[in-house]
Amino acid sequence: MDLDIQKFRKWLEQGGCDILPTTNEYEALKFKGRIIGIVYKSGKTSNKYTARAIRFFKENKKWDGYPPNVGRKSSYKKEKAQILERDGDLCFFCNKKLGDDITLEHLLALSRGGRNALPNMVLMHEKCNNELSNLPLIDKIIKIKEQYGKT
Repeated sequence: MDLDIQKFRKWLEQGGCDILPTTNEYEALKFKGRIIGIVYKSGKTSNKYTARAIRFFKENKKWDGYPPNVGRKSSYKKEKAQILERDGDLCFFCNKKLGDDITLEHLLALSRGGRNALPNMVLMHEKCNNELSNLPLIDKIIKIKEQYGKT
């Protein structure tokens, strides 16, 4: 791979992206900007968003894929309130009470064609959200079923 992962990571962090823990031995870097991006050790990427980030990094261009600013986060307040009313105050993944680390998760990830609409949104703890991140919907369902089997 001709990408300096450490420099790319620093570039992402400076732009406001969160660096997420990798979930398997094939992932070199996982980050969250506007959506989740993964760079694999093989040099492949998880989606066009990640490939575009790498291209902009290498070309030293300004990238528009950094996380949304505070204005966008505040726009989610209404959606979060509606989802809390619909689903209650338990994490969709672990079924424990939500706290200050509440995040909005898209069941079908936006990067996989999901819609940014209430029927596709649930609330989770940040840690739980990171565990499911950009998985295909069927893998999310399997993990959720396994989690509910533990309780």
